[in-house]
Amino acid sequence: MKDERGWTFALRGSESAVMRGQPPSSATFTATVHRVNAPGALQQTGTVTTGKGERRSELVYVVGGTGYVKDGAGAWRKGPLSDPGIANDVEDPLAELDAFAAYAESAEVIRRAAADGGVRLQVGASGWQLSAARDRPALKRAVREVEPTLAQLRKAGVTAADGSITLESLTETWDLDAAHGYRVASHRYAFTFLVPFRGGDITVSQEVRADNRGPFTGRVALPPDAG
Repeated sequence: MKDERGWTFALRGSESAVMRGQPPSSATFTATVHRVNAPGALQQTGTVTTGKGERRSELVYVVGGTGYVKDGAGAWRKGPLSDPGIANDVEDPLAELDAFAAYAESAEVIRRAAADGGVRLQVGASGWQLSAARDRPALKRAVREVEPTLAQLRKAGVTAADGSITLESLTETWDLDAAHGYRVASHRYAFTFLVPFRGGDITVSQEVRADNRGPFTGRVALPPDAG
């Protein structure tokens, strides 16, 4: 995909924590992502909507290997992409594809022809305990993404240990456009964890989809107040 200056992706996703007999805690988000090459940089402009209908804007930039995040009217946060607090807000389909090579160590990898004549790469996993999933390349993102929700649940009195929290399912799919140099046409990511609580389970889920909307010829410039 380096034959173009950059690409635009339309992003949408959702996350929820559900316990039987209780109203779910949920949120949805949409964003437009501009991802440029040489040097790599990213601009992500979106909106987060809670299950109560509350909305806030979200701005995310990645420039020079550093991530910058602004939630609503709050102050900018910045840090390396190795910081989970930054990485969880960045959606970069190209970087996710670069990590694909290591996934076969811990998940089933399927490569097959897609319905439109392209190629579909799919990773699936299930049954892993959270404690074991931490060291598996294909599962590290799911672990990183679920940690903030688990921290909130523990503050609310959920005491389940990592060894009893189970990855019920994980699916990650790339559709590649074979007619145009196997560029990423779409990227989808979904997981569900089961967290034991009071004889039942709290179901924690997340789903994200990014669709390629074509080349991006503009620039990604960090706002002056973000530095």
